[in-house]
Amino acid sequence: MQPIAPTIRFITPEETRDRKLINAGSVLMYGTTAIHLGAGRSDRIHVFKESIVLYVLSTNSKLGYPGLEIFYASSGEEYEQILLQYELELEEYLWDDWEQMGPVAIVKRLIDYLY
Repeated sequence: MQPIAPTIRFITPEETRDRKLINAGSVLMYGTTAIHLGAGRSDRIHVFKESIVLYVLSTNSKLGYPGLEIFYASSGEEYEQILLQYELELEEYLWDDWEQMGPVAIVKRLIDYLY
């Protein structure tokens, strides 16, 4: 799993309105592909590439959640996603110290949960 640093921008208020989105979110540019993310403005985003997929980890310490979105690198099509926002989920899948874990460790644990 290789960390990458693609361009990520916030969706503008006009785009949010035009697309009738609830969450403004972000757009990740990978090559010529625009990938719409669920990550919000206060999320910290880490992107990794492995084989044919991109792993996009969004964490928000203030709101207390991590989320993982998996996309096909070639098309930007979403393959899978998970958002842990409840204490019970966090304890069961990432344990209490998830905020002290590194991004790669969190991604690996969430992948194990999904598969």
